[in-house]
Order: sequence, then structure tokens, then C-alpha cells
Amino acid sequence: MQKDSQSRLAVRPSRYEYPCIPVSRFATLGVRFRTHYSTGRGLTVSYPFKAFSGAVGAAVLNPARPKLEVFRRLLWLSVALLLVVIFAGDLWAPAGMALPFCYVAGLVLVVALPGTREKLVAAATATLLMTLSYFWSGAIPGVPSWVYIFNHGLALLMIWTVTILSLRHRHAQEVMRENERVANERLAHLKTIYASAPVGLCFVDRELRYVSINNALAEMSGKSPEFFIGKTVREAAPELADTVEAHYRRVIDTGQPVIDEEVQIGNPSRPQERRICLCSYYPVHTETGQLLGVNVAVRDITRRKRAEADTLFLLDLGEGIRFAADADELLWAVAVALGEHLKASRCCFMEVDAEHDRLTVQRDYHPHLHSIVGSYGLSSASPAILAAAHAGQIIAIADVTTDDRIQQSCEKWQDSGVRALVITPLLRDGTLVSALVVASSDAHVWTEREITLVNIVAERTWLAVERLRLDNVLRESDAALRDADRRKDEFLATLAHELRNPLSLVRNVITLKNTPGAPETDPRWGQDIIERQVSYLTRLTDDLFDVSRITREKLVLQRQPVSLADVIRAAVESSRPLIDQRQHELTVTMSQDSIYVEADQVRLTQVFMNLLNNAAKYTPNPGHIWLNVEQAGDTVVVRVKDTGIGIAAENLPHLFELFYQVDRSFTRSEGGLGLGLTLVHRLVEMHDGKVEVRSDGINRGSEFIVHLPVLPVSTMDEPDNSPVLCRTTVSRCRRILVADDFPQSAAILARLLRQDGNDVQVAHDGIEAVESAAEFRPDVAVLDIAMPKLDGFAAARMIREQPWGKRIFLIALSGWGQQLDRQRSKEAGFDAHLTKPAKYETLMEILDQLPHDGTASIDSHHEL
Repeated sequence: MQKDSQSRLAVRPSRYEYPCIPVSRFATLGVRFRTHYSTGRGLTVSYPFKAFSGAVGAAVLNPARPKLEVFRRLLWLSVALLLVVIFAGDLWAPAGMALPFCYVAGLVLVVALPGTREKLVAAATATLLMTLSYFWSGAIPGVPSWVYIFNHGLALLMIWTVTILSLRHRHAQEVMRENERVANERLAHLKTIYASAPVGLCFVDRELRYVSINNALAEMSGKSPEFFIGKTVREAAPELADTVEAHYRRVIDTGQPVIDEEVQIGNPSRPQERRICLCSYYPVHTETGQLLGVNVAVRDITRRKRAEADTLFLLDLGEGIRFAADADELLWAVAVALGEHLKASRCCFMEVDAEHDRLTVQRDYHPHLHSIVGSYGLSSASPAILAAAHAGQIIAIADVTTDDRIQQSCEKWQDSGVRALVITPLLRDGTLVSALVVASSDAHVWTEREITLVNIVAERTWLAVERLRLDNVLRESDAALRDADRRKDEFLATLAHELRNPLSLVRNVITLKNTPGAPETDPRWGQDIIERQVSYLTRLTDDLFDVSRITREKLVLQRQPVSLADVIRAAVESSRPLIDQRQHELTVTMSQDSIYVEADQVRLTQVFMNLLNNAAKYTPNPGHIWLNVEQAGDTVVVRVKDTGIGIAAENLPHLFELFYQVDRSFTRSEGGLGLGLTLVHRLVEMHDGKVEVRSDGINRGSEFIVHLPVLPVSTMDEPDNSPVLCRTTVSRCRRILVADDFPQSAAILARLLRQDGNDVQVAHDGIEAVESAAEFRPDVAVLDIAMPKLDGFAAARMIREQPWGKRIFLIALSGWGQQLDRQRSKEAGFDAHLTKPAKYETLMEILDQLPHDGTASIDSHHEL
């Protein structure tokens, strides 16, 4: 044999094989045996062949090694004995017998001996013996010598002819056997390749019966190869017969191949899915051109098709995300698209609010199931699922009835029509904020492709959603900033208008009084006008300060149990002048029972006073205003209704916003900064209540409704009927220091104090105030806060550090009136804090409370 260069395995026939009978003859005997071939490295390679049947063939062809050696030696001994017998016979046989006998013996030996060497030795020995016989035997009488020579030569020629033919036959047998072995090997290789090929292969005859089919194609149908052999295409695959038989017939009729025809077949492992295959049909002919059948190659391209579909889906998703304008609509569109692409029974995004333990589904895709839109408790979910989601792990559940992770909520999922699901958590800064859920109503083993696709879609979509929401917030912020800037401009314009009107009026009054020869019918006429305008400006300033403190959460309420009737009565008394001036009718309806609320009486009175003033201002003369108070359980409801100009529906949501004013000429003619309703809204909320507004439209009036919690009557103390001690003030002369960097303000206040009999000294900065106090030793010092060189706080501390300064009563008089400013005044040593513009009567009330023994201390710090 030849050496195989690939396997480097030299295979040669062993000395025990039986070469005389061709392998082709062995094939007719129908019995399997194995002939062993020895390798160059001492290995044994076995090949299947057919052999003789029976004990004789087995003994000859497959003996044990010792028996073969004995048989070989006996065979050679027999050859030697036979040659001796031939030689003796030639010498002693009768005339005419030796030649045929020797001839026959030589032929038998040449044919019978197995090896090439043995054949040549036998032929050479026979030639030698016949030559010796010719020379040693005597001549036969009556026979010419040439006949004798011719006979021996012919015998030798026949022996060597048979030897040569036998050797050629031997060589032909070996070549045949080698070719058959190679063919068998190649056939075995082809069968192995055919059976194990990843491509489906089969061969059908002209009657469309399966002759052969490999494992790959059989597995595509979920059956064994033996199932198909001998059956027609319609018998083996009836669901595909109508499609593929046409291709078979086309190849058989035309003799031309049909390449790459797409066919869909069922998937045995997933009945709900279909496999996509690419089939090619090739005709098979004999050497004479006769058509034997059709060979089919089938390639499963399901993965490629799905990958292409996934790629197109992601491209479409990217386009949808690119042009999306609304985050909620994007979530819904992605859920629908992904659900249809994966043929899911349910698909939705769940938004997670871990702080409030809520899980919310805004919209969900559910083609054949009921919707699960709503809000759910996050803690009701399975702890194992929650832990995995918080860790950012993708959860794939093939069957909720058998998965231990979801046993706690298995019934809930089944009630919603879910049997299998994939959950992709979405985290922001390590916190679970949402999850994409894709579910199937049947048990389903999720593939890596499906899980990867769901994860990619979830991440891309949520990034786009967060971007859209951020853009929306930025747009809203930009719109809010623009609106705030517009309102600021409107507010500044309105403020300038509101300041100019009273100031212009005051200036005109002063000009009129200073005009020579102007009639003076009423000496107090101009004074009353100025006082009203100053009061208006003071209220305007107070409202600005109140809004500033409320928006910065600096306003502190002095809440205590108060009677709501007292609050309503005070508000009505404060608003009565405006109501009477506008000739409106006011109807107040209250319960006879006492209603108490925990409130700051001054601020709550301000709430109802603002509502009544608004009703009076925006109701044409004459009108009707109703104020109704009624208790509803543990809440009291106060309604202020009017027959005024009403409010348009589009303005109702913005009515309580800061500086908001309805843009109508009637409204603008009434003035104001748009602060009143903002104060009402914030103050009511600070009292744990709420306020709402209703209106049927323009010129149909409006109604403001205030809800406040009520205190139980059992918690109220009995009224204090003890007599009230009244303090009788006695005017006395005091030494007062006035320090203000505004000279006119300091001069006017000093003039007022001197008119009341006080000794007053004026300073215009902080250092001058301290020096004047050291020299003047006042009883009372009224100090401005914002003074040059040394502010009022520092000046107060320096005065308090002196022994003579401890008895001085210090009053802060400043335009800064917030709670922090008052607290700083107290810490600096001031006894009272007055906010500009302060009424002179308020200052006199504080001075009247001072003791008459010459000391300058009172019980509490005044904040006015």
C-alpha cells in the first residue's frame, strides 16, 4: 500500500491475508468479517469486507498467530516434499509419464502458492528439475530428440506463462482490493459528511420518494431520517407538499436546477414560530444522461432573517426616536412596535417610584388581553425579582408556574394573562426608575436574541425618553423664565404706575397749597388726601414684603386658637369703607355655633379682607356680595361670591400666580400689583387649608371658596372673664437720639418728637450716633440700620457695651422688615423694631409703655 501523507499512517497487507480469492467474489458470500492491516507503527487498522462463511473460512482467514506459523511451515514442507516427489517421479516413472506429471505439479504449485516470491521460487524449481530430468533421463526409443526438447520447452513455457499471468492476476487483485478499500473509505467519508453536514440534504427519485436524507434536514422536521426513507414528499411532509412538489416537478421536467427558493416550515420546538429555509434543487443524471432524481440542499436562514428584521426594526426605532416629540407617546409607540415585532401578548414600560413604593403603567400593548394600566404597590412584587431589578439584572422567566423567583406573585401574573416574561430594568444613578416588560400568554423559552433585543430597545428608548423629558423641562423652564421676565416687566410698569398715581396726587396737593391766592375752603382737605395716599403706599409696600417673605418661607405665623367669627367681623369692618363707597350690598351668613380655628388672626383676617376687597373692586356699581360660613365635618368652608365681571375659563388656572392680572381695561383701571390673590393662596396653604375659584364666565360673577380645618370645641379653654387692666399713659419729657442717613427723615421725626416736649438730638451716620449717645446720654435712641461708616447693628452693640448704654431703650427704624432683620436687631441689642414707613402713633405707643422711673427696659421685644 501507499503511505497516506495526511495521516502519516502506512498501511500494508499483513502476511496472513488470503489473496487468492478476489474481494468481488467475497461480496457474493454475504458474510461480514474484518481483515486486519498492520501499520508501520505497530497499530492495527480494520476495514470491513465480506468473507467465506463457515468454520473453514474462519479458520483459514482469521487463525490465531501460533496456528498460522505452524500452517506456514507445513505448507513449505509440503512444497519441498512435492518437489522431491516430482523429481523422483520424473526419474522412475514410465516413459511418457514424467513430463505431464512434472508439468501438472509445477502449475499447481505456481497457482496454489500465495506470495509472489513463493510463485517465482516454485516456477524456478520446476524449471531446474525439468532441466535435470531432461539431462538425466534417457532417450525414449522411437521418439525424435527434438520432440523431447519441444515437450520440455513447452512445459517450461507453460509454467512461466502461468507464473507471469498469476503474478499479473495477483497484482490486479491487489490493485482492485486497494481501489475498493479507498472507495469504501471515501464512501464512508461521504456518508459521514452527508449525515453530519450542517446543511439539510436529501435525494428523491423520479416518483418523489425519499431515497436518502441527512440528520440536519430530518431534525428540521423533528423526525428521524428513517421516517422519510421510502415515503413520498406528500406522505412525509404534507404541509409542504403543495410548495415543494412544484419545484421537484420543474427540475424533473426541465432538467435544470432551481436555486434558492424560500420555504417556510414549522418549528417542532416552538409551534408558534416558523422556520425560513432556502432550498436549492439539482437534477442527478447517470453517465448516459438518464435522470435518476433530484438532490436538494436546504439552508436554515431563520437566524439571518431574524437578524435582518431586528436590524431593520432598530433602524426604524432610531428614526422614531429621532423624530419623537413627546416622551409618553414614544413609550407607547415603542411598546406597540416591539410587541408586534416579537409577537408578544403584552408589552409595556413600568415607571418605578421607590420613594413612594409605587409602580405605574401609563399605557400598555395588549392585543388579546385586558389592560393593566394603573398604579400598583412596588412592595407587592416578588422580592427576588425586585432584588434582581435593583441590581440591574435582566430577568427572563420561561414559565411563571415553575419559576421559584416569581412564586409570590404568580397568580397575579396569570390573572393578567402572562405565562412567560422578560423584564429589563432601567437604572439612573444606581436607582431603579423604570422597566420594560415583554410577556407571552404561553410558556416560552426566551432566546438570547430576544433578550438582547429587548435590552437594546429598553436602553435606547429610555435614554430618548429622559432626553425628551429634559428638553420638555428646559422648554417649560425657558417659557417660565420668559413669562417671569414678561411679568417682571409688567410688574415694574404696574408698580411705577401705582407709585406715580399717589405721588402725583401728593405733589399736586402740595403745589396747590403753595400757590399764592389759592382758596382754602377746608384746611384738612389736602391733609386727608396725603394721609390716604401714604396709607395706600404703605399697604402696597407691606404686600410686597409679605409676598417676599412667603416665597422665601421666611414668614412665621403666630398660630393660636381664634374664633372665626372674630376674624370675619374684623375683615368685614376693614373692607366696609370700600364696599360702601362702591354702593354694594353685603350679605354675611354665619352659623350660630362657635367655630374655632388654629390661625394667625392678623394673617387670616388679611385673607378674607383681600377677598372682600377684590369682590368690591371687580363688581360694577351697584352689586351684591355674599359671604357665607358653614361647617362641614372637621372643615369650615367660607364662600365669597359676587355679581362682578367674572373670570374667563383660560384665566382660572393662573389666577393665584404671582403678579398675574387679567389683561382687561376694567381690571387695569382698578390698579393693584396682582399680589392680593397670591397672598390669599399662600396664607391659606400655610394654615393647612386650600382655596379654589369658580366662575361661569365673563360678566357672570365669581366665587372664592376657602377650606380650613376646625378645632374641636372640647379643646378650647373657657373664656377669661377677668377684668382688663388699662394703662394710663402720662406724657413726660425724654431725651431722644434720632440717627438716620436721610436728613429730611431725621429732621421731620425730630420735629414731631420736639412738639411732644422731648429733648431730641440728630445724627446722620453710625459713628456720629455713638459719639452723640456718649455725650447726650439719651433715654431713647431711634437708629436707622443702613447708615454709612457704621451700620445700626454695630452702633447698637457699641452703645450696649458702655455702662451708660445698658439703660438706653434702643429702637430700630428701617426699611428692612423681614424676620431675619428683626432677629438680627434683637441680637444686636435693640428693644424694638419698626419698619418704614412707620406711623408716628406706633412710635408714641412704644414710648408710652416705658416705665416712669427713668429706666428704659420693657418686658418684650416689639416687632412692628
